[in-house]
Formats: sequence, structure tokens, C-alpha cells
Amino acid sequence: MTGDRAERARGGSDGDRAGGLHLGVDFMPAVQHAPGVGRYVRELVRALVRRPDAPRLALFEGGLGPRPMEGAPLGFDTLTAAQRAQVARRRVRLPRRGLALLARLGLGAERLVAGSRGSIDLFHRVHARHPPLSGGRHTLALAELPSPGTAADSALGAAARTAAGLIVFDAHFAAQVAARYGLEAARVHVVPVGCDHWERDLAGRAAPRRAPRELVVLGAIRRARHPLRVLAAFEGLVRGGLDARLRFVGRPGDEAAPFEVALGRSPARDRVQWVRAPREAEMPALVAGATALVHLADEEGSAVTPLEACRFGLAIVASDLPAFRAALGSAAHWAPTPEDVHGLTQALAAALEAGADEGGRAMRRRIAAPYTWDASAEAHLVAFRTILMHARDARRAQ
Repeated sequence: MTGDRAERARGGSDGDRAGGLHLGVDFMPAVQHAPGVGRYVRELVRALVRRPDAPRLALFEGGLGPRPMEGAPLGFDTLTAAQRAQVARRRVRLPRRGLALLARLGLGAERLVAGSRGSIDLFHRVHARHPPLSGGRHTLALAELPSPGTAADSALGAAARTAAGLIVFDAHFAAQVAARYGLEAARVHVVPVGCDHWERDLAGRAAPRRAPRELVVLGAIRRARHPLRVLAAFEGLVRGGLDARLRFVGRPGDEAAPFEVALGRSPARDRVQWVRAPREAEMPALVAGATALVHLADEEGSAVTPLEACRFGLAIVASDLPAFRAALGSAAHWAPTPEDVHGLTQALAAALEAGADEGGRAMRRRIAAPYTWDASAEAHLVAFRTILMHARDARRAQ
């Protein structure tokens, strides 16, 4: 990008500052889901509205169902009057088929959310097909890819090709997305993820590390996270006489039934806890008090979970994925191949030792320190402006 174009993307010329940007956001995940895309949307909006160059935000909440994250987790109660004036929430209480019908009539989410404030410049969403749009310019955030050749993969490919730009959190993942869906590399924008939310929420509250040393696993009990493999490796620790605890924190997923059977039969069952319905308010202290995080995954395009743990100094055992390597470098203990349960047991033991070392904990906190939601919001704004600039240039060239 030339200097002039880069300056324009930062908002430094021709009046295209963030304050002039009217951004629509699919906000329903933020109020319905504590982890994953819910936390991403919630924290991104929270950071955007607090920036001095905050855009106008039009938050679309379309659909039915409970809204357990309404209230304090959204952070709106701590905004100034000027900041509140930058945010408009538009609730459309219709089932998905009703929203789809409106979109076919020309009233997609990007039209509904604009309301009396006029049209929006860009609509940001986190799901390939929801909320339905009416052809307005939009972006899509991605951190995971479905299995190739599946219906979900086909739907995501179609959504990626119609989006004005994609937002991802790792350079290797960006290249993977572009190659799979036949996109120009310039359409996929890499931004850093934020990981300082639990540290912020824990401020002023003590979270002493628990004894004996504890391993924590975050996320739903799914095959892709290999809970049975982690349990088997932990059993090896117990057989070796190591005094430790293992805590799984996540709702039941596609591996829940066999995991529950294995846990009931496990010789280490008295040292293992499964928190089946985690509460977001309890997560900061729960993670901060652990010694090490175990995070196995088949494919992820964001290192947010390991970075959340690094923010508290925890040692990390993780799958050797490009996004994790890029963020953590040599600070993690890399899990061996799935067949090597003994090797994973050794990695768990090494992490428990490293997690008790104050020098190592300080080093991991330093690694996570740059990954703030403010830095992520700033990078998102640059990406949004760049996407709009390219769209306008393309329109002028026609």
C-alpha cells in the first residue's frame, strides 16, 4: 500500500476518520454466548466504543432466545454520555425465517440496523449466513474452518466470496482461507486478537494459585479438543505419583457421552473435575488460579485461548498449530502425535513444573501483554477503512 493509501486507511486524509465511520455489527452473539464468537463481538464492541476515534456503532440483535450476557458483561453501564451517544442497539425479535423473509424483501440486517441514522458504511458479522443481508457491503470474521467438502464449507465459501473483506487473526490462516476459497490475498485482513478481558474483570480480586498444582482445559467437550486423550495422559501423571488436579471447563459437546463414561471409570476420577455449565463471572479466578492450560485442537486460526492463560502466567500445553506457534513461540510445550499418550503425559508434567516458576510466569505474561482488545480494535478499524477504500476505488474505476 502506498503512503497516501496507508494514511487514508488510518483515517488521516479526505475526512475518512473513524468518527465518520458508521459500522453495523451482528451483536446477537454478544448477548447470547459467553465464550467464542460471543466474547469476540462483546469485547470488540466494548473496545471500539472506548477509543478516541470510535466509529458510530449500530448493533443488530436479531432473533429469539435467552440473552444471558445482557447487563454488566457488555460494559455499557460504564460508558460516558459521549460514548453512549456513539452506540445504537436495534432489536428485531423475529425467528430466523422471519429475518430471512425481510431480507428477501430488501430489509436485511444492514438496512434494519441503520434505522433513522441513515445507511451504514459496513456491516460486520461472525456467521456465514446469519443475520441475512440485502446486498449491503459487509465483512466476516473467521477463526475456524469447517471440514473441506462439507455443506458448511460450501456455505462459508459462498459467504467469503460475497463479503467485501474477511477479518482473521493469523497470517498462516489468512493464506489458508484465501487459497481454499479462491480469494485475493488483499481481501483477507489479519488483526491481533485481544486477551486482556479476564485480567480486567479480575482487577481488585485475589486469585491465589491452588494447591496441589492444577491443569485446566477450556472449551466444550468435543472430539476436536481430544478430552479422552488429555484424561489418559493425566492418568499417567497420577500413576507416576505426581500430586496434581485436572479441571475441564466446558459444556457437553459431541464427545461428552464417551468422556463421561471414561471419567467414571478413571483411576484418577477423584482428581478430575468437570465444570459442565461454566459461568463467565467465575472464569477469571478459575483460570488465574491454575498452574497450566492444556489446549489441544485439530485446527484453529486464533491463539486466543492460550493467550488468555498466558495473561495470568500459566504454562501452556498446546497442539502444534501455526497460529499457536506464531503467538507463543518457544513459550509452549507442544503436544506430541495423538498416538503418543506417554509423550503427552511428559508434556503435562513439564508444564506443571514450568507453571510454578515465577520467572517463566513473568515471561508468559510479557508474551501476552501486547494482545489487548484496544490494539485489536485499532487494527479492526484500519482493516474496515482499507476495505471501504478499496470498494470505493473499485467503484470509481468502473
